[in-house]
Amino acid sequence: MDGWEIVRRAAADRRSGAAEIAARAAEGLVLLGAQRDVRRAVRHLVKAHPAMAPLWRLGAAVLGSDDHRAAAERFADQLRSESDGVARAAEYALPRRATVLTHSSSSNVVSALQRNRKRIARVLCTVSLPGGEGRALARRLERAGFESEVVSDAAMASAAERADVALVGADAVTETGAVNKVGTRLVALAAQDAEIGFYVLAGSSKLLPSRVWRLVEPEAESYEETPLSLIDAVIAEHGAMGAAAVRRRVRRIEIPRALTARKAPR
Repeated sequence: MDGWEIVRRAAADRRSGAAEIAARAAEGLVLLGAQRDVRRAVRHLVKAHPAMAPLWRLGAAVLGSDDHRAAAERFADQLRSESDGVARAAEYALPRRATVLTHSSSSNVVSALQRNRKRIARVLCTVSLPGGEGRALARRLERAGFESEVVSDAAMASAAERADVALVGADAVTETGAVNKVGTRLVALAAQDAEIGFYVLAGSSKLLPSRVWRLVEPEAESYEETPLSLIDAVIAEHGAMGAAAVRRRVRRIEIPRALTARKAPR
């Protein structure tokens, strides 16, 4: 399969998470030769998945390097190490024999549950409309040996009352909040009312300046931003971060204007 075919498949993927899509996209970029093709491919990817921070960060890495292949390979390695680190760090949020409430379908949440299996009693998966990813997640967890239950989105509040903690992933984390599937903010509010923790599992590749999110927000109809004030911590590969730490880390990130321009550079 050539690089463009891999890129197109990553762009068309509507089922996988941001980190998974970015990892496949990196494989495709490694196979591209001309810098112009790399620019076109990156623009194609972020247009297809405007809310997914790892694609913006991958684009920034390859466009800012003299060797786009090496940059893409390094980014793919980073994604793999992040996933393992987030799963380890998630123990911070998990009481023993926890009933966990989750929304949408996050590879980071799945990895964290698997790594901390002995702490998990049950997983409550919201249906997560539109798309209904929660049903597929519940089946996946059951095949992996977890006790899971699908709950309607309208029953988030009562599900939070039965849970010990809420864990969700994110497609992006800005200096103002976590961007994820619509309904995530309602889960955060339900967790607050039920007096349980609400944690976002997201590696460093998910950090993205809010100016980029504001630019693409109208095109990302199935996503919303949950304010940092509703999040107990963002758990990254190096541990838990509060709002101040998130803001400090996001300020260091630069996304090239060539990537955010409305017209692709010639």
